[in-house]
Amino acid sequence: MKKPLIAAAVIAVLVLITWASIRDGQPRGTSVDTEGAERRTVSSRVKATGEITPERKVEISAKVVGEIIALPVIEGQEVSSGQLLVEIERDLYEGARDQARAALRQAEVSRRRIEVQLVDAQRNLRRVRQLFSDQLVSQEALDQAQLAVDTVVVEAESQEHAIDQYRSALKRATDDLARTTIRSPMDGVLIQLDAEQGETVVPGSTNLPGSVIMIVADMSRLLAEVEVSEVDVVNISLGQTAEVTVDALGDDEPQIGRVVEIATSGRRDPTQGTIRFRVKVALEDPDPALRPAMTAKVDILTATSEDALTVPVQAVVKRTLDEDGEELRGSAAKGLDETDVVYLIADGEAVVQAVETGVSDVLHVEITNGLSAGQEVIIGPYRTLKKLKAGEAVRTEEKKGGDDDEDDSGGVEVRID
Repeated sequence: MKKPLIAAAVIAVLVLITWASIRDGQPRGTSVDTEGAERRTVSSRVKATGEITPERKVEISAKVVGEIIALPVIEGQEVSSGQLLVEIERDLYEGARDQARAALRQAEVSRRRIEVQLVDAQRNLRRVRQLFSDQLVSQEALDQAQLAVDTVVVEAESQEHAIDQYRSALKRATDDLARTTIRSPMDGVLIQLDAEQGETVVPGSTNLPGSVIMIVADMSRLLAEVEVSEVDVVNISLGQTAEVTVDALGDDEPQIGRVVEIATSGRRDPTQGTIRFRVKVALEDPDPALRPAMTAKVDILTATSEDALTVPVQAVVKRTLDEDGEELRGSAAKGLDETDVVYLIADGEAVVQAVETGVSDVLHVEITNGLSAGQEVIIGPYRTLKKLKAGEAVRTEEKKGGDDDEDDSGGVEVRID
């Protein structure tokens, strides 16, 4: 009976010894990825998507109602300043002009008749005054003669006002007649044509169908017009360099432009509830194949730091530190400001290190203080780095051969807040 028990005890001891030896032979700590701080040029960019638009374009609208009787241009045609674009029926406006002209002439004839009446009334007044001085007529006769003069003077003033009205009516009718012929206000290209010969055009706002006939644009100077968020617009200033990519051209080489206009007021995006500002980028040497309304992807270079000490963006996390640089957690960190930190490895443990950051791009962030070139920082995995605490046991694993052919992201999940 004792022998089986002794044998079982021996087997148990051997198992414990074997398990302990296996445990001691395995690496301890959480596996992490690291990368050394390196010097490189890093550029901060604001990315946005918009469309190509001419810097100068004019909407040709009708100022009078009428049928288009001549439309000697087609969409895409080059036009010169003063060239005939549209002709609207003139009969109605010619009749209105002739009527206004006749009314003015009639009013001028009436004015001459009143002037004759005034001369006669003044002559009669002088005669009555002489008779009154000789006591040959009564005061009533003198008053009637004066009243006749005053009445004609009032009629003359009224007629002058009438003539002014008829003259204004003639000018308006003449202007309306002139507006039946529309000519190009500048040299350019007809980029949009929204009417056909025989259609009726009407004056009004651009939202009223038939009011905008066509659009003439100067295609020698093109813009990429985008909208950026209120967070990004504060980093944009006039003159900054931008790279503009137009997928429709099938060319990976971006076109260079510069910021020429930044809106001073923003608009609320109803879908996202954010405020967005319009930014215009002028292309320095626009491709001749560019067309208005083409989709443009714009990268605005807001800052550049050359020979900057950098680490991957995911290596920098937010933590709360005390005055001695020790990491605080839980209730001890509540209400305190967070600091940018990275994690180093010392004696198999994670060590927190406060850093100051500068310019950053999509992949790397500049470290202006807190690190030296070559220092290894923990860069992932993301889930591990998110919960990592100072003092935790960590370990790194050597990359196996052939890793160079794999995705160099290392499976790191990058989150952009």
